[in-house]
Amino acid sequence: MRIRQHIGNVDIQLNTDRIDKNLKNAQIALNEQIAADCDPYIPFQQGALAGSVHYPQGIAGGEIAWGGTAYDVPYAHYVYRAEIYGPNIPIYDDEGNLTGYWSPPNKKPTGREMKFSKFHHPQATKEFFEAAKKDHKDEWIKKVKEIAGQD
Repeated sequence: MRIRQHIGNVDIQLNTDRIDKNLKNAQIALNEQIAADCDPYIPFQQGALAGSVHYPQGIAGGEIAWGGTAYDVPYAHYVYRAEIYGPNIPIYDDEGNLTGYWSPPNKKPTGREMKFSKFHHPQATKEFFEAAKKDHKDEWIKKVKEIAGQD
């Protein structure tokens, strides 16, 4: 971006292309680092939620998301909040074996908290972004400052 100001007898011209590029690179690096740092905190059963990370505004945008129906992880919000919604109606096969659960579209919170396996991700927790931010925020700030040219 180019900025031009004329103040009194002074003509000021600024070219912010280098700054804009540094800020874009800092945002990309921050997004990638946040995704990597969140991974150990994401509840992991088969890996679908952990593998569904995406950037709705593009890699240089300021938003990171996990799940959603486009990534075949429509339960991402429920796992993030770790609250069981219901009713959960059991599904049985012809032999009477429980094969899963079905929930109607108007399900409601039950007040019960989900329990996560710690086998694949020992740090798995609800609100995994908040947990990662608590542990890595200072590193994220330092990285952005370095790339943006502030440190």
